[in-house]
Amino acid sequence: MLDVRPFLVINFCDAITSDYLSAFESRIGAVLPDAYKDFLLRFGAACVWPSNVPLTDPNGNAFSDKPYESGEVDLGVFYAASFRETGKPANGLRDRNSLNEQYQEYTLDYGLDPDYIPIADGHANNIFLMKVKGEGAGGIYYWLNKRYCLLAHSFEDFLGKIPYVKEPTLEEYLESVKDVIRNEKDYEWRRNNFFKQRKKTRETYQVKEQGEP
Repeated sequence: MLDVRPFLVINFCDAITSDYLSAFESRIGAVLPDAYKDFLLRFGAACVWPSNVPLTDPNGNAFSDKPYESGEVDLGVFYAASFRETGKPANGLRDRNSLNEQYQEYTLDYGLDPDYIPIADGHANNIFLMKVKGEGAGGIYYWLNKRYCLLAHSFEDFLGKIPYVKEPTLEEYLESVKDVIRNEKDYEWRRNNFFKQRKKTRETYQVKEQGEP
């Protein structure tokens, strides 16, 4: 099970189900990695923040397409299900930001290698891909001007190379301020303020898991 709870995720639309993913797997003729499906089922179409992905292979070697792209690239929305497919509010999500729409556009219409599927927006027409068939299935790639650039061998490794802002746990926060806590009253104030600030942050960035109001 992929644990993404510590990450700051901006949720756009949580309208995706196991049935949707099963139907998509049937369409592409491949089984998606469990960690990737866990992420989509928990957050739907979502962005992470900050979203700067280093353009490096698993060994740290850099990819470059100077002067257009080098160093890092912004990771856009992860594709899930669109309003047109579900009829549910999408919070500004566009119909094209769905797995089915992107598969149709890039793989069937544009000629993307069918061993790969689009999973997230990149810069301009460059997108993030997942290899779903053949050797190295599960690897994450950046389609850099029609070059297949391997970024990570798995979805977990891909998330691991992104410099997320992580939400500290209560225990981590209290440990960080233990030297300035004066008494029990101060402890309770800091504890309550931690939950107050976390609630405010989650409301600001729509940080939620599916099923939450």
